[in-house]
Amino acid sequence: MLGATGRLGRSLLPRLQARGCHVIGVSRTRPSETAERGSGWVCADLTESSRWPQVHGLLRQLLGHQEEVVIIDLVLDRVSVTSMRQSITAATRFVVRTRQLLTDEGLAVRVLAASTTAVLAPRGLRTPYSAAKRRQAFAYARLDAIDLVLLPQLGDVEPITNSPGDAGSSVSGSCSYEAAAGALHEISLEPAQRSLWILGADVPHQSASPAPADIPGAIRSAVAARTAGRDSPAAHRQASHQRLALLPASVRVRVDHHGAPAQLLRPFERRLRMPRARTVIAGNKQPAPDPSEVNRAHRP
Repeated sequence: MLGATGRLGRSLLPRLQARGCHVIGVSRTRPSETAERGSGWVCADLTESSRWPQVHGLLRQLLGHQEEVVIIDLVLDRVSVTSMRQSITAATRFVVRTRQLLTDEGLAVRVLAASTTAVLAPRGLRTPYSAAKRRQAFAYARLDAIDLVLLPQLGDVEPITNSPGDAGSSVSGSCSYEAAAGALHEISLEPAQRSLWILGADVPHQSASPAPADIPGAIRSAVAARTAGRDSPAAHRQASHQRLALLPASVRVRVDHHGAPAQLLRPFERRLRMPRARTVIAGNKQPAPDPSEVNRAHRP
C-alpha cells in the first residue's frame, strides 16, 4: 500500500487487517505504533528511484510465499504543485515497475489505484493536479488487471448513514475518508480485470446556486495561479472554480467534474479503452451491472 500513512491509508489499513490480509505499507515516514502492528513496513521516498532495487528487495522478503498481490496506490499528494507532480509520477512508475517484477516471478498481481473525478475536467478547467492524475490514469489503463477508482473530494465531513455503522458522505457530494476507505475495501473484494469505478455520494452532487459572474475575480485568480500561486494547488483550484462559475448553469452542470456527468465520463472511458464505469455508493455497494454491459469495450 503506497501512501499508507496518509489519511486515506490510515482509514483503509485496519479494514484490510481485519479481513486477514497481509498488508505491507510503503511511506516516507514511520507509521504509528498501532498502524505498524500486524503489518510489514518499508520506509522510502519513491521519488529517489536509485533506492528502488533496495525497496523491491525488502518487499520481496516481506511478501514471503504469497502468490497473489494487490498493489494499492493511495498517493494523493497536494502539498505543492512541484511535490505533487514528483510524487504522482514516482508512484506511477514504481507501481508499474513493481507489478512487472512480481509478474515475472509468477505472482498474480492486481493494481487498485485511488484517483479523482478531477481527471474528468475539460482542458480549460484542469488544474496541475487533475492533469497529473489524468496522465497517471492513462498509464494504469494499459495494465491488464487494474481497478481505477475516481474519488470525489475527501474531507472531514459528518457522515450520513443508511444504517448503523455505514459510512456516508456530505450533501455537497464530498465524502469522508472513512467512507472512501469503505468503498475501496468493497472494491478490493472484486476480482479485477480492467475496471473503472466512480465513488458516488449517497446524496448526489449538486452544482452551486447561480451567482453573478465575477469576471474581475476570475481574472485575479487566474493571474495569481500563474504568478505568486503557481506552486500552490489551492490557487489553481480557486482559479478553476472561478472559471467554472462564469459559465451558464446549463453548461456548468455538463462540465463540472465533481458530479462526474456522462458528458465527461463517456469520453474518458473511451480514451482509457475501458468498460463502462461502475458506481459504488459510500456505505452501500451497488449490485454489479449486467455482465454484457460491463464487458462491452468502448472504442474511439
